[in-house]
Amino acid sequence: MIKTLIIIFSNIYFLFGQTNWQTAIYSNDVWKYYLPSIEISQDWNLIEFNDSHWNEGIGGFGYSDDDDETIINNTLSVYLRKKFKIENVEDISTGILSADYDDGFVAYINGYEIARSQNLGEENSFVPFDMTTSNDHEAKMQDGGEPETFLIDSLFLKEILLNGENILAIQVHNVGESSSDLSSNFFLSFKMLNFSDSFRNVPEWFRPPISYSESNLPIIRINTFGEIIPDEPRIPAHMGIINNINGINKINDNFNDYDGPITIELRGNTSQSQPKKPYRFETVDNNGENNNVSLLGMPSENDWVLYAPWSDKSLIRNVLTYKLSQEMGRYSARSKFCELWLNGEYQGIYVLMEKIKRDKNRINISKLEKNEITGDDLTGGYILKFDWAWTGDNLGGFESRFGTLYNYHYPKPSDIVQEQETYIQNYIDDFEQIMSSDLSLNEEIGYQNILDVNSFIDLIILQELSKNVDAYRLSTYVYKEKESLGNKLFAGPIWDLNHGYGNCDYGETWITSGWLLGINTSGWDDPIAFWWQKLWEDDNFQKQFSQRYTDLRYTVLSEKNIFSKIDSMSNYLDDAIERNYNKWPNLGEYLWPNYYVFDTYEEEIVYLKSWIKGRLNWMDSESRLSLNDKLILPNSFEIKSIYPNPFNSNINIEFETLEKIELGIDVYDISGNKIVSLLNKQFINGKNKLVWNAKNDLNEKVAGGIYFINFVSNDMQKSQKIIYLK
Repeated sequence: MIKTLIIIFSNIYFLFGQTNWQTAIYSNDVWKYYLPSIEISQDWNLIEFNDSHWNEGIGGFGYSDDDDETIINNTLSVYLRKKFKIENVEDISTGILSADYDDGFVAYINGYEIARSQNLGEENSFVPFDMTTSNDHEAKMQDGGEPETFLIDSLFLKEILLNGENILAIQVHNVGESSSDLSSNFFLSFKMLNFSDSFRNVPEWFRPPISYSESNLPIIRINTFGEIIPDEPRIPAHMGIINNINGINKINDNFNDYDGPITIELRGNTSQSQPKKPYRFETVDNNGENNNVSLLGMPSENDWVLYAPWSDKSLIRNVLTYKLSQEMGRYSARSKFCELWLNGEYQGIYVLMEKIKRDKNRINISKLEKNEITGDDLTGGYILKFDWAWTGDNLGGFESRFGTLYNYHYPKPSDIVQEQETYIQNYIDDFEQIMSSDLSLNEEIGYQNILDVNSFIDLIILQELSKNVDAYRLSTYVYKEKESLGNKLFAGPIWDLNHGYGNCDYGETWITSGWLLGINTSGWDDPIAFWWQKLWEDDNFQKQFSQRYTDLRYTVLSEKNIFSKIDSMSNYLDDAIERNYNKWPNLGEYLWPNYYVFDTYEEEIVYLKSWIKGRLNWMDSESRLSLNDKLILPNSFEIKSIYPNPFNSNINIEFETLEKIELGIDVYDISGNKIVSLLNKQFINGKNKLVWNAKNDLNEKVAGGIYFINFVSNDMQKSQKIIYLK
């Protein structure tokens, strides 16, 4: 209990107490340094290591950058050591390593890793003396810039610091033997809980960690009780969420959305190596068992993701695409922007979102138990994923005879039984054999009878709109229902498009022209399954694609609708944007795989809009139909009556569904902006009625004028004009 009280008090002081930052080590102090030609003793970063044979000089150490106090010979690496004394560890609250370097580094205090550049291997991995960085990184201070900031977790810091003598040890690495320069300037600063002069004044450019009292975004606070969050397994933690009705959330408000235990781990593949870590967590009860809860108004569940926007400096590419998918009548992960605090330290803007899983409110397919191994029960549902086989949840699957890798997502690899594996593998094998033959276009047994074609069209539209480099081969899902419920393979949900919309420097995906399905990936480590291209080359599929795309361009994919969403999200993030980029100052810096690098957030948004406009214009030239060219497809629903029209209070909407379908009904204004979603649900055959009260999604009366009621099902879209006389 005493330890818990100390942690809570420390966090409160960190947020609201007076600040007293002091610098223990300056770059231009006298350091010990060594240029290795062979691997050195692995205890070189410990205080007891004998460095008497090392050279001594004033930092920084390097060559050819005009920012070096000690010039050294061209080298792949240089090792640095600097001792510092602490009178009382309890006087220190938290720490910051300020780093200005060319090209990469790893830093340790008393042998514990405290910071690492993202171009030098994975966190806590061994770095050989002759290892080179994965890319160039330029130092900034000689050009008037500021060093990068690496915040040292306060609880971790208390574990590794010693009363008395301590050692800061840093290994600096070059991009290659022929590199023209190397720089290494490092500063170590501490926030003190008293006002003693234990160390020296901080540099003029020094900025303390972000502290604020309120936000219009929900605030999530997670406490791991001193434990570092691993890749796996999940560890116990506490989470509290502040989400006030008035939209003003103060850091010291009571938790009112969630206040309870969770288990948490790192998530993602390459994203785990970024400084801003993504997480996956489950809400649990006091016994550690799954506990389904609603978070930030999303349907109750226990599996959640905290997505950390990093290389996408607009912060919104994923959320934008998920919202477009939802408006198209497709399920995609519900998501909410928030600000995250972890162990009392600000982490920036995150997105709380649903994890992809089988659930009545997520991928709504039949539950498949281990004992369901015969008959109709065995035939569904299944969720398969195209992705790397060795990461995340993908530790089980199969390779088809055509060389396509399918990962089991549901049932999980650990849960699926042999009979279920045999069934889904045979199903996919039959499908691929048909797709590889002339029978693929056969009206009775071809792909039209195996796939839910409209779901594949919608997924392709979004992947092609974003020109997402990972499309069809990574983070791509398909799922199958029971034979009694259609027995078809569906595409989706859409997932992970942060490298889309011109935010990637390979695969020619920064260019607004060209189809992704025209890219040859046969030489890649993760090529696209052959049948995607077979679908794309079918004339009938192309016609249906063009019709659906044309319909959507008047509503969901209109520039005004897309741009209004971008503006709405960026305006909503508001002051949190500055806090996020003060915490993670990567604007103006290349982050893999950025194609363009901009200095300001505003420029990132302008580029995103400009790229989308160019992409839509090109897709229009290739696929948009004139009214005379539009196809006539069989109806899955009919609009029976919309009355009274014009109306001045309520309007009645009567429609009939002619088969089991997912149907969305939305209201748009004359500019193509969505006003409100009236419904999005599954219907069986029958007559239906709903009423619109002329209110928007904020429950406010709209202005008088012309509106459109838009109906979207899996295979068709219809709109009807209405007039509101306010």
